[in-house]
Amino acid sequence: MSKSALRVLQIMEHVADQPNGCTHTKLAQGLGIPKSSLTALLNDLQSQGYLQRNAESGIYTIGVQILSLANAYLRNLNLARLGAPIVGELYAAVRMFSVMAIPNETEYVVICTESLPSLFTHSLQVGYRGPLYCSAVGRAILAYLPERRVDEILRASDLTPLTPLTKTDPTAIKAELAEVRKSGISHSKEENIAGITGIASPVFDRTGTPVAAVAIAAPTAQLETAQLPSIGLAVKQAADKLSEQLGWRDQRALAADRDSRIPA
Repeated sequence: MSKSALRVLQIMEHVADQPNGCTHTKLAQGLGIPKSSLTALLNDLQSQGYLQRNAESGIYTIGVQILSLANAYLRNLNLARLGAPIVGELYAAVRMFSVMAIPNETEYVVICTESLPSLFTHSLQVGYRGPLYCSAVGRAILAYLPERRVDEILRASDLTPLTPLTKTDPTAIKAELAEVRKSGISHSKEENIAGITGIASPVFDRTGTPVAAVAIAAPTAQLETAQLPSIGLAVKQAADKLSEQLGWRDQRALAADRDSRIPA
Protein backbone atom coordinates (compact mmCIF):
# COMPACT_ATOMS: atom_id res chain seq x y z
CA MET A 1 0.00 0.00 0.00
CA SER A 2 1.33 3.47 -0.88
CA LYS A 3 2.30 5.85 1.90
CA SER A 4 -0.43 8.35 0.99
CA ALA A 5 -3.14 5.67 0.91
CA LEU A 6 -2.01 4.34 4.28
CA ARG A 7 -2.08 7.83 5.76
CA VAL A 8 -5.63 8.39 4.49
CA LEU A 9 -6.78 5.22 6.24
CA GLN A 10 -4.94 6.19 9.42
CA ILE A 11 -6.61 9.61 9.38
CA MET A 12 -10.08 8.13 8.91
CA GLU A 13 -9.58 5.55 11.67
CA HIS A 14 -8.13 8.13 14.07
CA VAL A 15 -10.98 10.58 13.54
CA ALA A 16 -13.55 7.79 13.87
CA ASP A 17 -12.01 6.79 17.22
CA GLN A 18 -12.48 10.30 18.66
CA PRO A 19 -16.06 10.67 19.98
CA ASN A 20 -15.92 14.45 19.70
CA GLY A 21 -13.76 14.73 16.61
CA CYS A 22 -10.20 15.92 16.25
CA THR A 23 -8.40 19.13 15.30
CA HIS A 24 -5.68 19.44 12.69
CA THR A 25 -3.03 19.79 15.41
CA LYS A 26 -4.24 16.81 17.41
CA LEU A 27 -4.34 14.68 14.26
CA ALA A 28 -0.76 15.61 13.41
CA GLN A 29 0.37 14.82 16.94
CA GLY A 30 -1.61 11.61 17.23
CA LEU A 31 -0.45 10.19 13.91
CA GLY A 32 3.03 11.68 13.77
CA ILE A 33 2.33 13.28 10.39
CA PRO A 34 3.82 16.71 9.57
CA LYS A 35 1.08 19.36 9.59
CA SER A 36 2.13 20.51 6.12
CA SER A 37 1.63 17.01 4.69
CA LEU A 38 -1.60 16.52 6.61
CA THR A 39 -3.26 19.67 5.27
CA ALA A 40 -3.55 18.46 1.67
CA LEU A 41 -4.92 15.07 2.74
CA LEU A 42 -7.51 16.65 5.01
CA ASN A 43 -8.60 19.03 2.27
CA ASP A 44 -9.04 16.15 -0.17
CA LEU A 45 -11.03 14.05 2.32
CA GLN A 46 -13.21 17.03 3.19
CA SER A 47 -13.87 17.94 -0.44
CA GLN A 48 -15.08 14.38 -1.14
CA GLY A 49 -17.32 14.27 1.91
CA TYR A 50 -15.34 11.68 3.88
CA LEU A 51 -14.56 14.24 6.58
CA GLN A 52 -16.36 17.35 7.70
CA ARG A 53 -14.88 20.33 9.53
CA ASN A 54 -16.56 22.69 11.96
CA ALA A 55 -15.56 26.17 10.78
CA GLU A 56 -15.67 27.65 14.30
CA SER A 57 -13.85 24.96 16.28
CA GLY A 58 -11.72 23.52 13.49
CA ILE A 59 -12.70 20.02 14.60
CA TYR A 60 -12.87 17.26 12.01
CA THR A 61 -15.48 14.51 12.23
CA ILE A 62 -16.47 11.65 9.95
CA GLY A 63 -18.36 12.87 6.86
CA VAL A 64 -21.61 11.69 5.34
CA GLN A 65 -19.87 9.93 2.44
CA ILE A 66 -18.76 7.24 4.88
CA LEU A 67 -22.43 6.27 5.19
CA SER A 68 -22.47 5.38 1.50
CA LEU A 69 -19.59 2.94 1.99
CA ALA A 70 -21.13 1.52 5.15
CA ASN A 71 -24.52 1.07 3.48
CA ALA A 72 -22.93 -0.77 0.55
CA TYR A 73 -21.20 -3.12 2.99
CA LEU A 74 -24.40 -3.69 4.94
CA ARG A 75 -26.37 -4.33 1.74
CA ASN A 76 -23.96 -7.09 0.82
CA LEU A 77 -24.19 -8.56 4.32
CA ASN A 78 -27.97 -8.44 4.06
CA LEU A 79 -27.89 -10.10 0.64
CA ALA A 80 -25.74 -12.92 1.95
CA ARG A 81 -27.95 -13.39 5.00
CA LEU A 82 -31.17 -13.44 2.96
CA GLY A 83 -29.69 -15.36 0.06
CA ALA A 84 -27.98 -18.20 1.93
CA PRO A 85 -31.17 -20.17 2.74
CA ILE A 86 -32.49 -19.62 -0.80
CA VAL A 87 -29.25 -20.91 -2.30
CA GLY A 88 -29.56 -23.87 0.08
CA GLU A 89 -33.11 -24.55 -1.13
CA LEU A 90 -31.95 -24.39 -4.74
CA TYR A 91 -29.23 -26.95 -4.04
CA ALA A 92 -31.75 -29.23 -2.32
CA ALA A 93 -34.01 -28.99 -5.37
CA VAL A 94 -31.44 -29.63 -8.12
CA ARG A 95 -28.56 -31.30 -6.22
CA MET A 96 -26.03 -29.21 -8.12
CA PHE A 97 -23.48 -26.68 -6.94
CA SER A 98 -25.49 -23.55 -6.15
CA VAL A 99 -24.10 -20.08 -5.74
CA MET A 100 -24.95 -16.40 -5.38
CA ALA A 101 -22.66 -13.63 -6.58
CA ILE A 102 -22.69 -9.83 -6.67
CA PRO A 103 -21.19 -7.46 -9.25
CA ASN A 104 -18.04 -5.48 -8.52
CA GLU A 105 -16.87 -3.26 -11.40
CA THR A 106 -16.06 -5.74 -14.23
CA GLU A 107 -16.21 -8.84 -12.04
CA TYR A 108 -18.57 -10.92 -9.97
CA VAL A 109 -17.80 -11.88 -6.37
CA VAL A 110 -19.20 -15.07 -4.82
CA ILE A 111 -20.92 -14.34 -1.50
CA CYS A 112 -22.52 -17.71 -0.68
CA THR A 113 -22.51 -21.29 -1.96
CA GLU A 114 -24.11 -24.63 -1.19
CA SER A 115 -22.96 -28.10 -2.28
CA LEU A 116 -21.47 -31.40 -1.25
CA PRO A 117 -17.65 -31.55 -1.33
CA SER A 118 -16.59 -31.27 -4.97
CA LEU A 119 -14.32 -29.46 -7.40
CA PHE A 120 -16.44 -26.33 -6.95
CA THR A 121 -16.11 -26.18 -3.18
CA HIS A 122 -12.40 -25.69 -3.71
CA SER A 123 -12.48 -23.40 -6.76
CA LEU A 124 -15.61 -21.28 -6.27
CA GLN A 125 -15.36 -20.40 -2.60
CA VAL A 126 -16.86 -17.30 -0.99
CA GLY A 127 -14.80 -14.35 -2.18
CA TYR A 128 -13.93 -15.92 -5.53
CA ARG A 129 -13.93 -13.42 -8.40
CA GLY A 130 -14.59 -13.93 -12.09
CA PRO A 131 -15.41 -11.87 -15.19
CA LEU A 132 -18.92 -10.62 -15.88
CA TYR A 133 -18.74 -10.81 -19.68
CA CYS A 134 -18.49 -14.58 -20.10
CA SER A 135 -20.07 -16.06 -16.97
CA ALA A 136 -23.70 -17.00 -16.41
CA VAL A 137 -23.96 -14.89 -13.25
CA GLY A 138 -22.24 -11.98 -15.00
CA ARG A 139 -24.52 -12.01 -18.01
CA ALA A 140 -27.60 -12.34 -15.82
CA ILE A 141 -26.59 -9.05 -14.21
CA LEU A 142 -25.31 -7.28 -17.33
CA ALA A 143 -28.51 -8.02 -19.24
CA TYR A 144 -30.49 -5.69 -16.98
CA LEU A 145 -28.04 -2.83 -16.65
CA PRO A 146 -28.43 0.31 -18.80
CA GLU A 147 -26.78 -0.15 -22.20
CA ARG A 148 -24.37 2.69 -21.52
CA ARG A 149 -23.18 0.96 -18.35
CA VAL A 150 -22.80 -2.34 -20.20
CA ASP A 151 -20.63 -0.63 -22.81
CA GLU A 152 -18.48 0.88 -20.06
CA ILE A 153 -18.00 -2.51 -18.39
CA LEU A 154 -17.11 -4.24 -21.66
CA ARG A 155 -14.60 -1.52 -22.55
CA ALA A 156 -13.00 -1.83 -19.11
CA SER A 157 -12.91 -5.64 -19.24
CA ASP A 158 -9.97 -7.64 -20.47
CA LEU A 159 -11.92 -9.60 -23.08
CA THR A 160 -9.48 -12.47 -23.11
CA PRO A 161 -10.82 -15.93 -24.03
CA LEU A 162 -10.72 -18.12 -20.93
CA THR A 163 -11.61 -21.24 -22.90
CA PRO A 164 -11.86 -22.07 -26.62
CA LEU A 165 -15.61 -21.27 -26.39
CA THR A 166 -15.38 -17.85 -24.71
CA LYS A 167 -17.17 -15.10 -26.64
CA THR A 168 -15.07 -11.93 -26.62
CA ASP A 169 -16.73 -9.84 -29.34
CA PRO A 170 -18.89 -7.13 -27.71
CA THR A 171 -21.57 -7.51 -30.37
CA ALA A 172 -21.84 -11.25 -29.71
CA ILE A 173 -21.90 -10.68 -25.95
CA LYS A 174 -24.69 -8.10 -26.28
CA ALA A 175 -26.65 -10.53 -28.45
CA GLU A 176 -26.38 -13.03 -25.57
CA LEU A 177 -27.68 -10.37 -23.17
CA ALA A 178 -30.70 -9.78 -25.41
CA GLU A 179 -31.51 -13.51 -25.17
CA VAL A 180 -31.22 -13.36 -21.38
CA ARG A 181 -33.79 -10.57 -21.25
CA LYS A 182 -36.31 -12.74 -23.11
CA SER A 183 -36.33 -15.50 -20.49
CA GLY A 184 -34.67 -14.03 -17.41
CA ILE A 185 -32.21 -16.94 -17.51
CA SER A 186 -28.55 -16.84 -18.51
CA HIS A 187 -26.45 -19.73 -19.80
CA SER A 188 -22.69 -19.98 -20.12
CA LYS A 189 -21.58 -23.27 -21.66
CA GLU A 190 -17.87 -23.76 -21.02
CA GLU A 191 -17.09 -20.08 -21.62
CA ASN A 192 -15.93 -19.21 -18.12
CA ILE A 193 -14.54 -22.56 -16.93
CA ALA A 194 -13.63 -25.36 -19.33
CA GLY A 195 -16.04 -28.29 -19.09
CA ILE A 196 -18.52 -26.38 -16.88
CA THR A 197 -21.96 -25.01 -17.70
CA GLY A 198 -23.50 -22.25 -15.62
CA ILE A 199 -27.18 -21.29 -15.45
CA ALA A 200 -28.12 -18.07 -13.66
CA SER A 201 -30.90 -15.59 -13.05
CA PRO A 202 -30.72 -12.00 -11.77
CA VAL A 203 -31.72 -10.72 -8.35
CA PHE A 204 -33.26 -7.22 -8.27
CA ASP A 205 -33.55 -4.70 -5.47
CA ARG A 206 -36.73 -2.69 -4.91
CA THR A 207 -35.79 -0.23 -7.69
CA GLY A 208 -35.35 -2.96 -10.28
CA THR A 209 -31.56 -2.73 -10.27
CA PRO A 210 -29.76 -6.09 -10.67
CA VAL A 211 -27.73 -6.45 -7.46
CA ALA A 212 -26.83 -10.14 -7.61
CA ALA A 213 -27.41 -13.39 -9.46
CA VAL A 214 -28.29 -16.90 -8.29
CA ALA A 215 -26.82 -19.76 -10.29
CA ILE A 216 -25.90 -23.41 -10.56
CA ALA A 217 -22.70 -24.79 -12.05
CA ALA A 218 -22.24 -28.36 -13.23
CA PRO A 219 -20.01 -30.43 -15.50
CA THR A 220 -21.43 -30.09 -19.01
CA ALA A 221 -21.12 -33.84 -19.53
CA GLN A 222 -23.52 -34.45 -16.64
CA LEU A 223 -26.20 -32.09 -17.91
CA GLU A 224 -28.82 -33.55 -20.22
CA THR A 225 -30.54 -31.18 -22.63
CA ALA A 226 -33.92 -32.25 -21.29
CA GLN A 227 -32.89 -31.10 -17.81
CA LEU A 228 -32.02 -27.54 -18.77
CA PRO A 229 -35.55 -26.02 -18.77
CA SER A 230 -36.41 -27.38 -15.32
CA ILE A 231 -33.04 -26.37 -13.88
CA GLY A 232 -33.38 -22.89 -15.38
CA LEU A 233 -36.86 -22.56 -13.89
CA ALA A 234 -35.60 -23.60 -10.45
CA VAL A 235 -32.78 -21.05 -10.64
CA LYS A 236 -35.15 -18.28 -11.75
CA GLN A 237 -37.64 -19.09 -9.01
CA ALA A 238 -34.87 -18.88 -6.43
CA ALA A 239 -33.69 -15.52 -7.79
CA ASP A 240 -37.26 -14.20 -7.96
CA LYS A 241 -37.87 -15.24 -4.36
CA LEU A 242 -34.88 -13.25 -3.18
CA SER A 243 -35.89 -10.27 -5.35
CA GLU A 244 -39.30 -10.27 -3.69
CA GLN A 245 -37.67 -10.25 -0.26
CA LEU A 246 -35.68 -7.20 -1.37
CA GLY A 247 -38.90 -5.45 -2.35
CA TRP A 248 -38.96 -5.99 -6.11
CA ARG A 249 -42.03 -6.96 -8.08
CA ASP A 250 -41.55 -7.29 -11.83
CA GLN A 251 -43.58 -5.20 -14.24
CA ARG A 252 -45.84 -8.10 -15.26
CA ALA A 253 -46.79 -8.67 -11.63
CA LEU A 254 -47.39 -4.95 -11.16
CA ALA A 255 -49.55 -4.83 -14.29
CA ALA A 256 -51.57 -7.85 -13.17
CA ASP A 257 -52.07 -6.28 -9.75
CA ARG A 258 -53.15 -3.00 -11.36
CA ASP A 259 -55.58 -4.78 -13.72
CA SER A 260 -57.11 -6.69 -10.80
CA ARG A 261 -58.01 -3.39 -9.17
CA ILE A 262 -59.86 -2.06 -12.23
CA PRO A 263 -63.64 -2.59 -11.86
CA ALA A 264 -65.18 -4.89 -14.47
